[in-house]
Amino acid sequence: MLVIIPTAGIGSRLDYFTENFNKAMVQIGDEPSISKIINFYPKYCKFVIILGYKQNHIKEYIKLVHNDRNIKFRSVFPFEGKDSSLTLTLTQAINDIKEPFFFHANDTIILDKNIFKPKKKNTIFVHSGKSDCLKYATVDIKKNKIYPKQSKLITNRKNYIGVSYIKDFKDFKEILRKDKSKNGELSFFYKLNTDQFETKIVDDWFDIGSKETKEIAEKFFSNKNILSKNDQGIFFHKDKVIKFFTNPNTIKNRCKRSKILKPFVPQILKYSKFFYVYKYVKGKTLSSFDNKEFFFKNFLNNLYKKFWKKIHLNNKEYINFTNNCFNFYYEKTVSRINYLFERNDFKDQKHVINGKSIPKIDTMISKIDWDFIKSGVPVNFHGDLHFENIIKNGNDFKLLDWREDFAGITEYGDLYYDLAKINHGFIIDHKLISLNNFKIMSLGNNKINISYKQSPTNKKCKKIFFEFLKKKNFSLEKVELLTALIYLNVAPLHHYPYSLFLYYLGKVELNKAIKQYIK
Repeated sequence: MLVIIPTAGIGSRLDYFTENFNKAMVQIGDEPSISKIINFYPKYCKFVIILGYKQNHIKEYIKLVHNDRNIKFRSVFPFEGKDSSLTLTLTQAINDIKEPFFFHANDTIILDKNIFKPKKKNTIFVHSGKSDCLKYATVDIKKNKIYPKQSKLITNRKNYIGVSYIKDFKDFKEILRKDKSKNGELSFFYKLNTDQFETKIVDDWFDIGSKETKEIAEKFFSNKNILSKNDQGIFFHKDKVIKFFTNPNTIKNRCKRSKILKPFVPQILKYSKFFYVYKYVKGKTLSSFDNKEFFFKNFLNNLYKKFWKKIHLNNKEYINFTNNCFNFYYEKTVSRINYLFERNDFKDQKHVINGKSIPKIDTMISKIDWDFIKSGVPVNFHGDLHFENIIKNGNDFKLLDWREDFAGITEYGDLYYDLAKINHGFIIDHKLISLNNFKIMSLGNNKINISYKQSPTNKKCKKIFFEFLKKKNFSLEKVELLTALIYLNVAPLHHYPYSLFLYYLGKVELNKAIKQYIK
């Protein structure tokens, strides 16, 4: 059985989520959507995947994860603009079509295995739910007639889900060659008489082609420990973890740093330009322990004694390091904030947040002693220490998702960055976000209310952490200032409205730290 999956388009309806990678690589649960489609079909199936936008990501991923399946790749150009179309995309597979086949859109996930039952004629699959003529082609089941997208609401139809079975493949190829309408597989069905095709209804359908429908799929297939980002993904296959980054330098430096951080991080088994693979680490994340405080205290002592080894630099090297700290903490933060402003079309201004007057970001940043902030402590560092990245593995700890560099340095980083990252996780943890336990309310006139739930255990761990900082003579001022800057720094990397929540939280925490420590 042949299955054709077009993945050439840029996924414009998803905007932010497909800015850096193809719609077929959007993370849905433990894997990208392309895996959910391939795994839906029996092992005996053969596939033709038509590539275009960000095609190397898909090609590398398929070779890593689905190398046991019969898959051919074809490419189309152009894949965007006025000369591109689904029809043009499908013509790239014409020479591969030598038998009846399934057409399966790359933004459609279904669970109903009944579609594999023998079919006597061409078949178009529709959803049992309410129709939406604005978003989808629809089918009047009683008349067995297909309609393109329309600007008016018609309720007695069913949505076409982007999956069809073409039995008369020779006719399909002929129609495709002559098609001027650019309607892809539907051009074939539009030309059929009502007795030449049948309609089948499916119940479980997930459309990931728009932000709203993608969120429904994410909730159904949710992995609550994963936060989706627009430039990376983390996928699970059998006993392997596959990390995906759109920046090849990230892969290169992560692999390099994995050797430096050995044995504290998993061993990378293989890597390519956009992916690296390591064996799944058995154990429990620190966030999942009921008696988290005991393990956290033990973990801190382990870090201090074994992991945070100080790196000795000469004067010239240390000056270079402090310059890197300044770039990392100041320049990068300002750049990220400006990016957030551009994406959300607003500017730096005063706010009243939770009833308290908060100055402009620029005003607060100008009050910070940047000579103090940039005088870092060079150590063997991790870069993203929060409870979801810490695995209790037997008597030891394994650290996941380490940072690829510190302002371009791969050999070491600032100890205070690790400390601030730990502190930031006490306030905002992954469970908070995945359960949407945060709120933003605009009251008008730059008045904002934000709220979030903080676990009692995290509050206890924060107390242990601050006692540790005092005992080891670390600067609480620097840790709290950097924590606030981290919220501002990472805000534009996350989805809306969480990105704005982090921005407002960062403003609140920065103002609080400045009032407490800076006279």
